[in-house]
Amino acid sequence: MASRHEHIEEEEDAMRNKVIAVGAIVFIAYVIGARASRVQVKNRESVGHQVVRLWNDPRARKRRHKAAKKAAAATEKRAKKTMRRLRK
Repeated sequence: MASRHEHIEEEEDAMRNKVIAVGAIVFIAYVIGARASRVQVKNRESVGHQVVRLWNDPRARKRRHKAAKKAAAATEKRAKKTMRRLRK
């Protein structure tokens, strides 16, 4: 019985270590992602000018276009699925 109890404790320790490792990886990924997506704001630039500059940024345009295409595809897929359900 003692060896079975020890085996359970070893499994719990291994699981705890895995949870800690996954949590550390998630935290590191969050920090790196938060730093990478920061907007570069120039000194003494008005808020309105910042908005226009960011709106016209080619990378932002590409992200908006990609997001719009993805949303349209998801909407179309959902509409087809709903129509199939209604026809049954």
